[in-house]
Amino acid sequence: MNLDSTFRSPPDVSQLPILHVEALVKSKDGIIVRTDLIRDGVTKWLLDNFVALSIGQEISSFGGLNESYAQDFDSILVIECSGGNLDTGAYRLQQVELDVQAYQLHTQPEQQSSQHTQSLEGPADESDNDSRARILVLPSIDLDGLWESLQFDLPIQSRLLSAISRMVSFSVQRLGKWVITWNRLILIWGPPGTGKTSLCRGLSQKLAIRLGKHYPRSKLFEVNAHSLGSKFFGESGKLVGRMFENIESLLEEEDDTFVCVFIDEIETLASRRDRALNGNEPFDAIRAVNALLTGLDKLKEHPNVIVVCTSNLVTALDQAFLDRVDIKQYIPRLAARPVYKISKDCLEELGRHGIIEGACFDVVQITPNDPLQYVERPAEQLILPSFNEMILHYKTFPNAIPKLLADAVLESEGLSGRTIRRLPALSLVLYSNSARYDIRTAIQALRMGIASETQAKAEAMVEEHSGATRTNGQ
Repeated sequence: MNLDSTFRSPPDVSQLPILHVEALVKSKDGIIVRTDLIRDGVTKWLLDNFVALSIGQEISSFGGLNESYAQDFDSILVIECSGGNLDTGAYRLQQVELDVQAYQLHTQPEQQSSQHTQSLEGPADESDNDSRARILVLPSIDLDGLWESLQFDLPIQSRLLSAISRMVSFSVQRLGKWVITWNRLILIWGPPGTGKTSLCRGLSQKLAIRLGKHYPRSKLFEVNAHSLGSKFFGESGKLVGRMFENIESLLEEEDDTFVCVFIDEIETLASRRDRALNGNEPFDAIRAVNALLTGLDKLKEHPNVIVVCTSNLVTALDQAFLDRVDIKQYIPRLAARPVYKISKDCLEELGRHGIIEGACFDVVQITPNDPLQYVERPAEQLILPSFNEMILHYKTFPNAIPKLLADAVLESEGLSGRTIRRLPALSLVLYSNSARYDIRTAIQALRMGIASETQAKAEAMVEEHSGATRTNGQ
């Protein structure tokens, strides 16, 4: 064989980077569209009509596409490119493998009275009006946009989505269970308020879209871990066991449906058994952990399920549970860049609704010999520069709006993501009485809100430390 000719041959398609494209199909009064047929048509149309596509590119005009398909589309969006080393945001279609997924958004959750959730409710005298599980048909309109709203300083989202998608794709091949012993169990852990719960819900939505070729239907089975505790001795283990029986029943009845099981704050069910012996009801807690581990072991027999859990207290988790976890992803506290982006998005959202007046910002030089000048102008909408633009152009102007926002971001260090996301609107409610605000007033109020939250957090930590000291001294 001629090695030179081998090296010059076109690359195998399987070795090309994969460009992921999502095609949103219009929802029409409950009519289900054959997305598999549309997917193939869109793939051919893109290859015939485009030389290159860019990440984030949205296509809303469908000239040349089969008319029966074109009228079904809302938009086509280029999501990301995985598996390659290309640094640019634009990709020639000859140099990538095109992965198009067409999907519809479902508007209604599965009925809570279905047989899969009904038997989880327990005895009537024990009911606390909280459902122990919720089943949501995916992709869901309730979760639309959640994934895109998340902000992390590292590419956590793309890494998780890519890895879990491949994990499920491998499992479809029915790998030998005594050879490949993974559990498709993912643990997302880190401090409170860092976006773990939202990440898991958004991940389930994206997986439902990404895995559409393997599974035409998908569901989110969200477990309320706190409701599985019982005031009756020995009942918690039975409730956990019953929950997994219902999940197994769903998987067996719908083996062509991808199911994402989501358990928030898993430490409620998987606390360390050696520590449980010192509790008030040690054997009940141990039975619950045992039931959880047994249920997880049974679920791995089904290739169409993954289990995603979150925890704020990873050191409190039972070692046998941690040993079963395949992917452990730490979510750190937010750094300056994502906090700036969250604050920017929140302020611009308030601007779109007329609560904050529109404005735009620039740095100009009138003549080559003149110094740079900061310029602030009224506008129809509030448009704030990105974090990178702030660093490059506005950092040297201490009173510039982008610099003031960056200063507020630095002052918010240590606050949780959920606090940061609510403060732009909450601060206006608390520290200003106007119905409409200019951006400078809004940032001033935001900094007051940050100062108040920071002070409250510091006082809470002092009180917690004092309480621990008193307890140890007794």
